[in-house]
Amino acid sequence: MGLMQGRWSCRRLVAGSSIARRAATDTAPLSTRDALAAASNAPSPLRATASRAALPERGLGASTLAAPHAPPPEAADGLASPAPDYPHVSVMLREVLAAFQPVALRVFLDGTLGAGGHSAALVAAHPEMRSLFGIDLDPTAHALAGPRIAAAAAGREEELAVRLLHGNYRDLHTLLSTLSGPRPRPDGILLDLGVSSMQIDTAERGFSFMRDGPLDMRMDPSASISAEELLNSWSEADLGRIIRDYGEEKLWKVVAKRLVQARELEPIRTTHQLAKAVGHTQIGGKLGRGGRGPGKGEGKGKGVHPATRTFQALRIAVNDELGKLEEALPYAIEALAPGGRLAVISFHSLEDRIVKHAFCRAIGKPTPEQEPLTYGPGKYDFLEALEASKVATLVTRKPSLPSDDECAANPRARSAKLRVLQKL
Repeated sequence: MGLMQGRWSCRRLVAGSSIARRAATDTAPLSTRDALAAASNAPSPLRATASRAALPERGLGASTLAAPHAPPPEAADGLASPAPDYPHVSVMLREVLAAFQPVALRVFLDGTLGAGGHSAALVAAHPEMRSLFGIDLDPTAHALAGPRIAAAAAGREEELAVRLLHGNYRDLHTLLSTLSGPRPRPDGILLDLGVSSMQIDTAERGFSFMRDGPLDMRMDPSASISAEELLNSWSEADLGRIIRDYGEEKLWKVVAKRLVQARELEPIRTTHQLAKAVGHTQIGGKLGRGGRGPGKGEGKGKGVHPATRTFQALRIAVNDELGKLEEALPYAIEALAPGGRLAVISFHSLEDRIVKHAFCRAIGKPTPEQEPLTYGPGKYDFLEALEASKVATLVTRKPSLPSDDECAANPRARSAKLRVLQKL
């Protein structure tokens, strides 16, 4: 579903900042504990107005650490930036650090920058890193990630050139080709899929029914279609299809009918209106598929709100999440330097299946026939972009899961799965 209009604007959001130095030969990699601290104990994020300082734009040969120079989030459809003390918890951070630990990360690409927790931890753990590329559609992410990455890089002797780009990771191949100088070949690429906590917890973004707000759901505030527009204009059949395919909702016909009936009375404009319209959709006392939430942040084995799957379906459709993942994976694998690693964190079965099939193709293994490809743009035509010959090996034959301790501390991590591949 080509719902994303204008995938990315190639604005190189960089500026300069001096960092204290010490000899690179004396700089040992940080321990896992130190790297974890770097991801969470950075200075309070700058508000958008602070990131607008007139600082010079720099390229890959920057002589100083590059920090974000992003447009103020307040200017994007009137959306406010998160509070300066916004808490940030990176999902499966220990596992991500372990996945990249054996690799010399001279060039690293974070395709889903978010608040920069993963990137900051990897910067702290890999003093050999010389270039970092961070991609995110959400302008708020740049204001949050920049200070955190800068703090993690403090004390380096060698320069760390950072590029924070407003864009979509589906276009990483084009984005990397348009940069000045030789096309960089990352030693590591990370994709942390799904919606971030800062988006879920900001009512104005409309991602969650836990807080009432406008029914937006756009990860890129400048994108052309919102969940409100989709919900109030699509036919009952089309709504049912995305709720079935993207929400994995067994009661998709019932839900689609209720939504159409509700919007005939008045347009559905807020998250609470949508949750109320879905109502307690029950058959035989069961909620939807019986209470197992596949979306990011849903607990395993616990009952979920009947609107959860509908919210997931609308969010995936508005942001074309499966389409961009399908496009990005072959190019991410191709872009890696020999010996480089691609790590992907997924949060529901739709994402994980796409990742699994792409990885199977990359290692020269036929796509499992027992898992038919029945949904998604082009029905997985993206697999043809991967060569039939073996180009990679699996680092994790089965997906890694978050620890019980992490799930207890951060319930939103419960459905996470990490798969890692290494380029030959």
